[in-house]
Amino acid sequence: MKGKVLYEWVRKIHMYAGLLTFMAFVIWGVTGVHAVFLPKPGEFTPPPVSSVREVPFQADGSLDDKQLAAAISDVIQVPLAGGRYNIHRDKDLNLAFNIFTINGGREVTFLEEQGIVRVDHRANSFLSYLSSMHTAHSGRMRLTLASTAWGYYNEMSIWAFVFMTLSGIYMWLATRPKLRWAQASFVGMAALTAALWIVIR
Repeated sequence: MKGKVLYEWVRKIHMYAGLLTFMAFVIWGVTGVHAVFLPKPGEFTPPPVSSVREVPFQADGSLDDKQLAAAISDVIQVPLAGGRYNIHRDKDLNLAFNIFTINGGREVTFLEEQGIVRVDHRANSFLSYLSSMHTAHSGRMRLTLASTAWGYYNEMSIWAFVFMTLSGIYMWLATRPKLRWAQASFVGMAALTAALWIVIR
């Protein structure tokens, strides 16, 4: 009796975990297929600049480059911003940095003498947009509420996938452990996973 109750609970949680995280599973599947056709490492070229925006800005002289980049980010308000990186000075000593978003990166340059921040947007294609969504996590996506929420959802989906894998094995063993095609599938997938891990690590 206890075994049946446990099985029913595991089955229900397994089902609801799949329903709650179905969107993430679809995105992972699409981006997994898309990744097969991407250029080799080192051959990637970023998309062209799709739009340029200029925003007036006057710098506080007491800020260092990192603080200045944060202040500029607050002013330009990039939607779904996920993180700032590559903060540096360009060849003309202008402060420059990048902002990650799932809809394409922003290249930000502060033209201090002109009092202007230039924002170059390199918009993602639809598939690249999904690929960026699939890489988001809470540690990376913290600049806006929406991107942070998606990062946590993505992480929850990862744990749900692990749970569904283990609970699926449990339900198989609890009901039809001698089913031949299930045994063959389990052994085949375990062997394939081990082989891929050895080859690509």
